Amino acid sequence: MRKKLYLVGIDAAPLWLIKENINKYKLSGFGRFFKDGALTNMESTLPPMTGPSWPSIYTGFRPGDHGVPEFLEMEPSYTKSVVYYNPEIKEPFWEKLARNGYKSLIITPAMLVKPTKSENVDMITGFPLPAKYSSKYVQKIAESNGFSGEPDIEADIKSGKITLSQASEAFQESIKKRSNVAMEMLNKKDYDFAFICFTEEDRIQHFSLNLKEWKDYVMPLYERISEFLVWLEKRAESEGAAIMMVSDHGAQPIKEKFLINGWLINNGYAKLKPELEQAISNSSAISSMKYSVREKILKSMNRSGSRKVLYDKLPKGLKRISKDAFSAVLKGASSEDYTRLHDFDYDMHRTKAFASIANTIVCTIFINDSRFEHGIVKKTEKKKLKQELMRKLSQVKGKDGKNLIVNVFDADDYYEGTKLFIAPDVMAEIKPGYLIDAFGYQKSGNLFMEPEMAKRGDHIRNGIFGILSSNMRIDYKKIEKSKLYVYNVAPTILKYFDCSIDTDRRYKPIF
Repeated sequence: MRKKLYLVGIDAAPLWLIKENINKYKLSGFGRFFKDGALTNMESTLPPMTGPSWPSIYTGFRPGDHGVPEFLEMEPSYTKSVVYYNPEIKEPFWEKLARNGYKSLIITPAMLVKPTKSENVDMITGFPLPAKYSSKYVQKIAESNGFSGEPDIEADIKSGKITLSQASEAFQESIKKRSNVAMEMLNKKDYDFAFICFTEEDRIQHFSLNLKEWKDYVMPLYERISEFLVWLEKRAESEGAAIMMVSDHGAQPIKEKFLINGWLINNGYAKLKPELEQAISNSSAISSMKYSVREKILKSMNRSGSRKVLYDKLPKGLKRISKDAFSAVLKGASSEDYTRLHDFDYDMHRTKAFASIANTIVCTIFINDSRFEHGIVKKTEKKKLKQELMRKLSQVKGKDGKNLIVNVFDADDYYEGTKLFIAPDVMAEIKPGYLIDAFGYQKSGNLFMEPEMAKRGDHIRNGIFGILSSNMRIDYKKIEKSKLYVYNVAPTILKYFDCSIDTDRRYKPIF
């Protein structure tokens, strides 16, 4: 019998959310996995982010091999540049299937922004850029269903132009349209493999998970995905096909943020520019107004630009201020105390280490060495400094006097000397319910504050893996007991189709 496989991607889907609500909402599509298959945890990348995790799912390799450390990467000039998944660095499994003669449908794979050129793959590119199409045929079907990619509405949520209820409805509609596109294309063409990726749920969870009414906004999205799963399960059963379900990471409510750069500054590892230090002590209204102007200009930059380049062009009067234009949404701090820091606010001639890029449960700390323009840490000093940072981070206490940091990682062990980007040197993971903030600073020295609107929910390291098969015998209990990683997905798919497995050898097929 001809093998067929369907893969459903659900960004930021945690097992706890599905289990706790399986009987409270219309989630029968998920329920089939519990009843007749397997649905279990799957560990994400470090940090657990959309940026590196989906390419790891596509390739079976760690970020140091596929080249996506996060949404951004550090440059020698201390600027951050945008990163998307480049299939030419490490090839995704659907291209390997195509070379073996298998036909695939790929709908909105996150982090892939250029459509394939393979004749055996029909594709619509995914988040975070507007959708692009592999052919006029694909575009016509997408447009006939009113689908042009996910709505870009985060700014409207933050500004209050739309409510969370309206945002939830917009995301639900996006899921429905994408589902309709997938169903129409699957009905019109005979594909061997199909991958449909949904990322709307991650975006609404960021804004709502610590609210009492979060289920009103989040669970309807899972219900819409469940509706698609029900349709797909019936199809797979009639074809004798298998369905896999994966998430790049999970999600949790956030009750408080830990300001990691505040900790680095308080401990003498990072130094702010003298003019900024002076401005922080100045709480005049004009200073606050000027900072508002600066932040609004910098916030206007899109993902393809460099805030550092724009900052360098600002008048001196707008560089020498420190009040946060957006502190009104940060409930735990007043505009008199809170400052949003950018990498170019640090005096790199005096800074030994700084946190940047990752703004989640795992922080990424860079040692200011020869990789950077003004690196001051010598090669002979770096190892000792790293060990010192790791030791002190592991001893950080929360307000309750208990350990706040649950894991500290030597990033060299994880990125393995990659040459594709400047890798961080230390990573630290905070305990559940907390977020490590890499941007905020409070002149009072306080290291804790309530999360802003867009960080009411954030990530956890475990996403989900599910398998439901109508065509082969699988030991579901063994899978549920196994330690699974996002890197296991690609070799599993390649094995399923009897293709050569040329992924990271440390990560084997799941079944």
